[in-house]
Amino acid sequence: MISKLMTMPDAVRLVLNGQMLAVGGNALHRTPAAFCQELAMLKRTHLKGVGAAPGFAMDVLCAAESMNEVYFGFFGFENEYGLAPGMRKGIQSGKIKAIEGS
Repeated sequence: MISKLMTMPDAVRLVLNGQMLAVGGNALHRTPAAFCQELAMLKRTHLKGVGAAPGFAMDVLCAAESMNEVYFGFFGFENEYGLAPGMRKGIQSGKIKAIEGS
């Protein structure tokens, strides 16, 4: 029987430039932060991020300039902390296209 388990570095290497990546969790809760940090270190580019309420994990990728499009309903760090800074900087600089779909 072939195992479907792999190390996180092996799983992260499956993500290639230009791919669409759905990121789960909700703002600051249950996000795949370690996965996205590992992916950011690989310096992938032109990723398209999708999430209902992406937060910290996808913001790591925005700050690393890995994302060039994000599809979301709300993208921030809960109401108390405001918008995600990496995403906001990327959008304001024109490096990230935001598609809000709430």
